[in-house]
Amino acid sequence: MLLMASTGIMDGESWAESGWGEDNVAEHDAEYEQMWALHLMPLAAMAIATGLLVKGKALAQMAMAASASVIVFIMGGMFFLTSDSGYGSDQGAMIAIPVLLVILLGISGYLHMNEDEAEEAPAAEA
Repeated sequence: MLLMASTGIMDGESWAESGWGEDNVAEHDAEYEQMWALHLMPLAAMAIATGLLVKGKALAQMAMAASASVIVFIMGGMFFLTSDSGYGSDQGAMIAIPVLLVILLGISGYLHMNEDEAEEAPAAEA
């Protein structure tokens, strides 16, 4: 996410062309794409900080919450709200990989949700 946002800030023009089509880009569209990418930077920083600072069950819960919110944001927000305007209509393959990774993140959080309790159980019996 951090790398994608960085490319959007450095090259907002190609993001605008990719989203709207080469023949449908106004002068301000590149700036909008750069601002959109800039707004993704704090989310990337929070994700990195969460991965480094949060441990155990709380990390698993954050992974599930982050995964669910990103899926709702991408599917509910981006696809639903932009489908009528034609924005990004040819980017399905480019978005499929990050969506798959986000789904895997949520599954990983679910699988590790009770890891702390499993580690504490043998110690409590002894």
